[in-house]
Amino acid sequence: MTLPISPTTTAASATAAASSPTAPAVNEQQFMQLLIAQLQHQDPTQPVQGTEFVTQLAQFSLVEQSANQTTQLTNVSTQIAGLGNNEAAQLVGKTVTLNGNSTTYDGTVATPANATLSAPAAQVTATIMDSSGNVVQTMQLGPHAAGPVSVNWNGTNSAGLSEPSGTYTVNVTATASGGGSVGVTQSVSGVVSSISFAQGSPQVVLASGATAPLSTIASVGASSATP
Repeated sequence: MTLPISPTTTAASATAAASSPTAPAVNEQQFMQLLIAQLQHQDPTQPVQGTEFVTQLAQFSLVEQSANQTTQLTNVSTQIAGLGNNEAAQLVGKTVTLNGNSTTYDGTVATPANATLSAPAAQVTATIMDSSGNVVQTMQLGPHAAGPVSVNWNGTNSAGLSEPSGTYTVNVTATASGGGSVGVTQSVSGVVSSISFAQGSPQVVLASGATAPLSTIASVGASSATP
């Protein structure tokens, strides 16, 4: 005696097999085989209606379209990432300015740091801190007009001794003649020596060793090899 198979159960199984990430993928031919098997084993007293077949086919079509769209979007994303990486590689050899207050000292030269004052300042102070947050040098830069200010740290501490190579923080503060604070934005500049993809996304590597994501680039200058 042949046991009846519920059409609802068969349709649910087929849909689950097509959509479940752990189940084997079901293609059109396999889905039709399931429908034929459903017809062969249906209960004669409760035959499957035509609308049920249309619903099941529509469900499978939606699942298949969703899977195809996911694959296409993945391919597009990969292509866009490849184009972005190629564009990033064009920065090698160019001078860039990165937003932020991090500087890298290689034992000889520190990455030049820049600050921009929103108003004239009676006194500008640059505080250099190591990776542990310890203050190693405090530089009094004197009064400055509104606009750019260069911070050239020579890599020494307050005792005049050279600091070890590594990453340091340059905090620039400015005070107006009336005693109020002046707004300051900071950046660092350098020549791009390479582009790193080790973090999963392009990172700019300056000749000084400083590394930063592309999103921190404030401006790009001409190639350092340009006369």
